[in-house]
Amino acid sequence: MKKTIGLMVGLLLPFLGFAQQQAQNWHLRSITEDKIYGTGVIKAYAELLKGKTPKTVIVAVLDGGIDTLHEDLRANLWRNVREKPGNLDVDGNGYKGDVLGWNFLGGPDGQVTTEVTEQQRIYFKYRPLFEKRQNEQGLKKKDRQLYQLWLKSKSLLTSKDSVAPVDYRGKQVKDDYMNIKDRFYGNSNLIGDPYFHGTHVAGIIGAVRGNDKGMDGIADAVQLMGIRVVPNGDEYDKDVALGIRYAVDNGAQIINMSFGKKLSPERKMVEDAIKYAEKKGVLLINAAGNDGVNVDSLPHYPTPFYIKGNKKFANMITVGASGATAAALVAPFSNYGDQTVDVFAPGVGIYSTIPGNKYKPLSGTSMATPVVAGIAALIKSYYPQLSAKRIKFIIEQSVTKIDFPVIKPKSKSQKVAMTELCTTGGIVNAYNALQMAAEMTKP
Repeated sequence: MKKTIGLMVGLLLPFLGFAQQQAQNWHLRSITEDKIYGTGVIKAYAELLKGKTPKTVIVAVLDGGIDTLHEDLRANLWRNVREKPGNLDVDGNGYKGDVLGWNFLGGPDGQVTTEVTEQQRIYFKYRPLFEKRQNEQGLKKKDRQLYQLWLKSKSLLTSKDSVAPVDYRGKQVKDDYMNIKDRFYGNSNLIGDPYFHGTHVAGIIGAVRGNDKGMDGIADAVQLMGIRVVPNGDEYDKDVALGIRYAVDNGAQIINMSFGKKLSPERKMVEDAIKYAEKKGVLLINAAGNDGVNVDSLPHYPTPFYIKGNKKFANMITVGASGATAAALVAPFSNYGDQTVDVFAPGVGIYSTIPGNKYKPLSGTSMATPVVAGIAALIKSYYPQLSAKRIKFIIEQSVTKIDFPVIKPKSKSQKVAMTELCTTGGIVNAYNALQMAAEMTKP
């Protein structure tokens, strides 16, 4: 399988097999009622939420874009009521015409659709400095760190990465990339390739429920804010950082991040943005990745850890992908790690929206992540007094605990405890989470 956009090993192709799992809306079903390792959303609406009135929650979808014309998404799109379409910045936030969100991959000369891997960018950028160097002796501390990053990028290169990359960003976006303060670039067009992926993610979170079209999103009182930061290839750290900040500044309470890469040269930009989101009480849901590896030892960025020390962000949940049955509970492509990955969630054959008023089942941690974002939005909408940290706590403590051995990703047959694959040892459970939220908010 091919990585084409952030985490895209298997994200744009349905995971073959698991015919039972590709049943429409299986991820909303319940282990107690249906004997399927879903999230219990259907049961929760029927038994816990009936007669209750939710408060609308804004969820930002940091991705490749969204089909803003889709029949099952239009009604639930976030709208900046202070702005107007066009080339004017009516609301004064610096982003002209940002009625539905923002595209950080746009510019005066079109928009970026295809990019290269981060290891290509780093390797070729610093090749003239380090190619003949045998070690880091004599280098200053900062240059030693850069040299190690260059060596790492070199080790990750494949035969397809051997050609010097074309700088699509420099041609089209034309921002000062190393200057995080240069943030008012891009455009308001969210329909740019590869918006296929972001459209699918958005539907899992908040496609209109009960309209007899396609499928039902998890959250019934949600506004989906589109923020385009992920091209076909590796996303840039600055775009991710500014995408997070844009979401926070425009009222998002939850941010879905279904992307990732193996290197993060400007990691501090992203860390500072995550800290900013934490300060503002915003919860980030982050995909673990689809290489079938232990991300405790092989980091997948954005990582939930601070650059210095071993402390984790208090406002981020990292998600692995699971299937419907006990026999194939852990998706074989999913990354894992008992320190890094917090929970697993349905991510195999998830049926959702794709461009052109169509629907399709796709697989990946990119699909598992919006399942958790949708549950977080569901909790927040019915219990708005709960903070981001409380919601994170509830989601993690209310999982369906897996007390039997599961097959370790990429091993074919090796069985391990679920607690070896994620910190909680379980699959997210919306029914349990809403019960816990109700208990925690009692007078």
